[in-house]
Amino acid sequence: MSNVKRMFLVLLLVAFSVAAAGCIKADESVTIKEDGSSTMVTRMVGNMFAAEALKGSKDEFVKENPDAVVKEIQDGDMTGYEVEVSYPDIETLAAKGGDMFTAVEGRNAGAVVAKSWFYDTYTFDLFVKGEEMDMGEQDPESKAMVQSMLNQIQYRFTLNLPVKPETQNADRVSSDGKSLTWDLKATIAEGKDIQMQASYRIYNQAHIAMTVGGIVLLLLLAGGFLYLRRRKQADEMA
Repeated sequence: MSNVKRMFLVLLLVAFSVAAAGCIKADESVTIKEDGSSTMVTRMVGNMFAAEALKGSKDEFVKENPDAVVKEIQDGDMTGYEVEVSYPDIETLAAKGGDMFTAVEGRNAGAVVAKSWFYDTYTFDLFVKGEEMDMGEQDPESKAMVQSMLNQIQYRFTLNLPVKPETQNADRVSSDGKSLTWDLKATIAEGKDIQMQASYRIYNQAHIAMTVGGIVLLLLLAGGFLYLRRRKQADEMA
């Protein structure tokens, strides 16, 4: 089962469990380091009525990610879990990070890195498909009640970058410009598709230094050659 689909089902079950009382919080974050390695953290909390649904979600997540680090967490009067998974590079994140990182031709590029001599360009073009709930032939009052439950859900995704991005379409940006947050509640409450985009460059300081050093060396050699040539010409004219 995909991460997004599982999140939808769990949040929906929790919403019906708690009815109009309390709040359900789900947060996913991915922190990217300069070398391209990353850590994904998934947090889900709810009140005591949501405990069984959250436990089932945690067990399923761990089953698919046996190397994950799991711990119980508490947020006020809500309890739940936090799952942390690490990836060695962007390619592994794109392959194992979940559906939102999957590239689909004509829709989104996923998570990719383009390497060059002076810098590497990291591009995140992520997609979360809205999950529409078929309530059948329900009366307007029942539909309104269900919608009210769904509207209580908090579902966010945060991308923490090593540098300030050159482009992004986040809903919220941290003061240093490196932490980008998207509100994904509409994918559940409204069945809305959401595309998250960000790109940045990591400059290869070693390659830049080598290039500058090479240019300086060539200039010194050229200068030395011209100096020796002019001196030889001067000696011949003396």
